[in-house]
Amino acid sequence: MAAVAMDIISGAIISGIEKAHEDYQRMSGGLWVWTAAEYVLTTYIAKELSDMQGAKFVTVESNGQSSMDYAGAIAPGPKPSKARLSGRFDILLWWGKAQPRAVIEVKNQPGGPSGWFHDIERITSVLKIGREKSSIKFGAFAYYYSAADGELLSAPQKVLNKFERVKAYVQENISNSYVVEQVISEIHDEGPEGAWGAACLIIKHV
Repeated sequence: MAAVAMDIISGAIISGIEKAHEDYQRMSGGLWVWTAAEYVLTTYIAKELSDMQGAKFVTVESNGQSSMDYAGAIAPGPKPSKARLSGRFDILLWWGKAQPRAVIEVKNQPGGPSGWFHDIERITSVLKIGREKSSIKFGAFAYYYSAADGELLSAPQKVLNKFERVKAYVQENISNSYVVEQVISEIHDEGPEGAWGAACLIIKHV
């Protein structure tokens, strides 16, 4: 069975976030998923990735150091502290041959970079470890964002602006060594209640 294409992977991530919002809104009697635990997004994304056609496995909360061992990411000396290998990855996407392919970090309603850029640094640090031998070939930063209408900007425009700011900040800080691509959902305009959307940054070596 063939490996899953990148556009299918990013599409599954976006779909997972959208389904998490829609289902949580229904089950909670109208609340948006930004009010829920981040883990809701994680599980929905993992389920959509699992449902993709093609050779893959998906695990949630995989141990960092064990994941690198499975990936064959062997490098001399201490590992980068920003990789946080003593912790767990939100989602690990595996090749069909049972080696990790991608690290996926998830964020619900991110604020300023101080609250989420450490996840980008984790992804890039993981990609650096044993680069030539590692089976991990890319990372993804998946996030949900919503906004209410403001005095100057509409809710949909605020959501779109957020997506653009996140992408620009990441590119500004890592584009010398990595290719950064962002896929976004439709901006869902809910009228007086505000607007929301899903985004996924794919990070790969240049």
